Amino acid sequence: MVNGLLTLRGAWDKVRTEPVLKFMVVAVTAYGMATFEGPMLSLKNVNAIAHYTDWIVAHVHIGGLGWNGFLTFGMLYWMWPRLWKTNLYSTKLANTHFWMGTLGIIFYALPMYVAALTQFLMLREFDDTGRLAYGNYLQTVVELVPMYMLRAFGGLLYLSGAILMVYNMVKTAKQGVFQATEEDQAPALKSNYESKGEFWHRAWERKPVFFTILATIAILIGGVVEIVPTILVKSNVPTISSVKPYTPWN
Repeated sequence: MVNGLLTLRGAWDKVRTEPVLKFMVVAVTAYGMATFEGPMLSLKNVNAIAHYTDWIVAHVHIGGLGWNGFLTFGMLYWMWPRLWKTNLYSTKLANTHFWMGTLGIIFYALPMYVAALTQFLMLREFDDTGRLAYGNYLQTVVELVPMYMLRAFGGLLYLSGAILMVYNMVKTAKQGVFQATEEDQAPALKSNYESKGEFWHRAWERKPVFFTILATIAILIGGVVEIVPTILVKSNVPTISSVKPYTPWN
């Protein structure tokens, strides 16, 4: 994410008018959010809150709609006019698509985070007798109907924006001519090219087998560190000899 945003240094003034850059900014931002949230959800205390709730749904759709979706939209808006040797039919429609998609993601994801917190609190609430206050999972679903309605509205906004893009693409293609072939162009490479600060990095790149062996060793070490303790340590929770734990058979 940082790499993507820093690539735009000096071009932020173009983000206001160029739809491709808008989509790319949101895409890399969503990527950073999703990839940070993923490892965070692996923490036991965080996963205890998110498990069985719509937090997982929100997390997945930040990556799916924000990263994958907006990256695809940005790429299409960049490639399509070049494939048809013309200008984009309507930059205004592309910008409208961007805002519809962005609002769609917000209306889709934020209600799911609110729903997750509601589910977490309801599923862990007990009555005076020590029983679950909401023993039926359907009770949480009924409580979240307003959040689902907002989520549906967000999805409709996102889908409507995508339909606008398809219309824009069709009109762009009709005003241009498809470029079936393109003459290859590439700068000539210098022999024995060296860059300042290469050091060991280039040496490893030139030895793929050696680099693969080192990577395999690192993976094996990590696997041993994670797996062996689970085999050697039966349990880190003290057991009571008079208590027999349940098995799948009883």
